[in-house]
Amino acid sequence: MTTFDNLSKTQRTRAALYRDVKSICTETCHFLGLDVTKPAMEIVAELVYKKISVYGTDLEAFAKHAKRSTINDQDVKLLARRNPSLKSRLDAIAPDSAKKDKRRKTVVPVTRVPETPTAKTVSEKPSTSKTETDKEVNEPMDLDNAIDLTFED
Repeated sequence: MTTFDNLSKTQRTRAALYRDVKSICTETCHFLGLDVTKPAMEIVAELVYKKISVYGTDLEAFAKHAKRSTINDQDVKLLARRNPSLKSRLDAIAPDSAKKDKRRKTVVPVTRVPETPTAKTVSEKPSTSKTETDKEVNEPMDLDNAIDLTFED
């Protein structure tokens, strides 16, 4: 058994992350002509580990809020909502096809002041039967004048 096998799951994750951060730093510094010290790489690896831990917790919370046990692409896009360049790249990889279909729309109708009946002459409007008048009074409100309370992120 190697030393790596004796480590706990968290320790193995940190060791693998440190290895990857070290290789990225080495490769990037080679192209830029810079040097990175070992303590600097350790700090970067620790910051990445903490940030990924927070992201994992957030993704779990997003899925739980949607009453799901699986994290999906919508959760990841929600996580990246404050980073426009990352969000555009994620949208290019996995476009939203069902986003508009599943979203509920809340509509609050605008209240109208009832019109007062006015005396109409025979020349203005021919007399109507009672059923036609009832239809005018009991018409449903047209939703074109409603207030849309839906918001986009």
